[in-house]
Amino acid sequence: MLQTILSRLGWFVLLMFLQVLVFNHIHILGYATPMPYVYLLLILADTTPRWVYVVTGFALGLCIDLFTNTPGMAAASLCACGLLVPVLLKVFRPKDTADEEIVPSVRSMEWGGFLRFAFCAVLLHCTFFFLVEAFSVEQWRVLLANIGGSTVLTLLAIAGFELITARKRR
Repeated sequence: MLQTILSRLGWFVLLMFLQVLVFNHIHILGYATPMPYVYLLLILADTTPRWVYVVTGFALGLCIDLFTNTPGMAAASLCACGLLVPVLLKVFRPKDTADEEIVPSVRSMEWGGFLRFAFCAVLLHCTFFFLVEAFSVEQWRVLLANIGGSTVLTLLAIAGFELITARKRR
């Protein structure tokens, strides 16, 4: 239990610093910015209470907002994701593990299942984030470019994290 908490706290700090120091400086064509900090919500066990998802999302989002000058955008989008990620996990959970506790990963869900789960969560996060940022759909093409590009880059970063952690587990 303590090892799991320390591991998640380590991911919290790592993802926050990576976002602030590295990923916020990547803007492909001015539209796509990776936001892989949502990965922290994706790796919580399926038995985690929903309020832990929301509080974790809020805490990480608030830290990101403080360091990146995005007043409440990351906190709001991660809180919304914190509400929806447990539902997505139930939808994309492998059918043969109905009685077991699973921690979402490539190891427990296979690549296809995990990437579908991560894609839906990242798409929701990016949609919430950029809708809060724009607070309008007047420039819908720019909004779609931001959402699409950021979703793809974030998903690539999350797949990279999974490759790294899968190698460590072997």
